[in-house]
Amino acid sequence: MSRLSANALLLLAAAIWGGAFVAQANAMAHVGPAWFTGLRFIPAFLVVLPLGLIESRRAARPLTRRNWLSLIPLGLSFTAGTLLQQIAVVTTSVTHVGFLTGLYVLFVPVLELVVFRRPPHFLVIPAALSALAGTWLLGGGLDGLMLGDILTIVAALCFAVQIILMDRYVRATGRPVAAALGQSLVCVAIGLGAGAVFEPIDWNAVMAILPELAYAGILSGGVAFLLQAIGQQYTPAPDAAVLLMAESLFAALFAALLLGERLTTAGWAGCTLLFLALVTVQLGPLVRLPRFRAR
Repeated sequence: MSRLSANALLLLAAAIWGGAFVAQANAMAHVGPAWFTGLRFIPAFLVVLPLGLIESRRAARPLTRRNWLSLIPLGLSFTAGTLLQQIAVVTTSVTHVGFLTGLYVLFVPVLELVVFRRPPHFLVIPAALSALAGTWLLGGGLDGLMLGDILTIVAALCFAVQIILMDRYVRATGRPVAAALGQSLVCVAIGLGAGAVFEPIDWNAVMAILPELAYAGILSGGVAFLLQAIGQQYTPAPDAAVLLMAESLFAALFAALLLGERLTTAGWAGCTLLFLALVTVQLGPLVRLPRFRAR
């Protein structure tokens, strides 16, 4: 797969995620965050499972014990980020959650530099800052941190870890579907377990959110994360983080098309900065610093 095709898959995943914030917020009027998190990843797991079986049959070698164990930290980081984000939707505005979740675009290159001593392409940091500024303008800024804001910042850090672990797992095994299935299974187990212990459940309420579960589960939780896993085989993690951050841009576009919302001048400026960030990441590897010869 070409890098251009991989980037297109990552952008499609971002578009699907862009529509998920509304589903997540609407569902919180009926069920708790743990139940919703656990339930949404049941269809996510099932819709990807047939592809996992095909991938397993075609694999050149079976997964080792170390490969299976590597799915645990991947699933834990993903589940932690998802749960924290879902709780934050209840305790702060969706605008704040959408903005602060985008902080993972900065956390990814920082973590890769600090932990793995792997510096990103020199254009990734300016692109990340441009995307971050664009999301700030798109969301209207922040007027003070609340508990939900802090939870979202921690969630963004968890998602940054997940992006890096996904990158390393897929490159080591060549099994993107196994990675998507593994993190979904961990999410189901922890979400349903926490829901059963801490949250009362009304099954009539569950029936009321079936459309939200279908979108957040099948499309956002299943298809989009599978696209992420495939795309990250061919796009470096820091670049992928900036591309995936376009979910905030798609969220604004969906709101305008489906809900009749209109962007302010600052919002259009934010869209422009996000677009520039995506172009920078796309063209970045073609740019090389000049080499100077000693005289």
